[in-house]
Amino acid sequence: FDSERLRFRAFNAEVDVPIFQQWWKDPEIMQYQTPNSIRLFQEETTEERFKSWFRDDDSAVGFVMVLKETEEPIGFINLWGIKPKNQNAELGILIGRKDLWGQGLGKESLRLMLHYAFSELNLHRVTLHVFSTNERAIRAYQSVGFVEEGRLREEIYRAGRWIDSVVMGILKHEYLEQNPL
Repeated sequence: FDSERLRFRAFNAEVDVPIFQQWWKDPEIMQYQTPNSIRLFQEETTEERFKSWFRDDDSAVGFVMVLKETEEPIGFINLWGIKPKNQNAELGILIGRKDLWGQGLGKESLRLMLHYAFSELNLHRVTLHVFSTNERAIRAYQSVGFVEEGRLREEIYRAGRWIDSVVMGILKHEYLEQNPL
């Protein structure tokens, strides 16, 4: 499925693994990733590990984001920890093309994924965690309807200082108020 400038496609190991590994070697891209993510990315990432991130089963679904014009991968987005009984999941997103930061592609991909989450998966709630220092991401999340639900104070020590982790969420009815299906 797609939006004005983006298309979500399935993971293609041959094409995507080398690109993702390149992104994960870039400290500027990785500065906002969680400690668990960083540990995974610093290890030699195998094709099987990548496939597990993009599986499509009851607990997770993920997509590679590509520019519609060129079909070039620019990042990935996924829902994980899907709990069908409670109809909730956690969202993760990474835009690896730094030259495209600040152009609204994050918002566009969030809207597309939320539409999928609420219309196709029939989720009731989507949550995410973001570092308090990632102000651009927080603004993007707020612009599509996420609200701050809590804060894990001084959760991570990075670059000589403690950083809070902000918990954000959006409910289906909140999303539908802004974006009718």
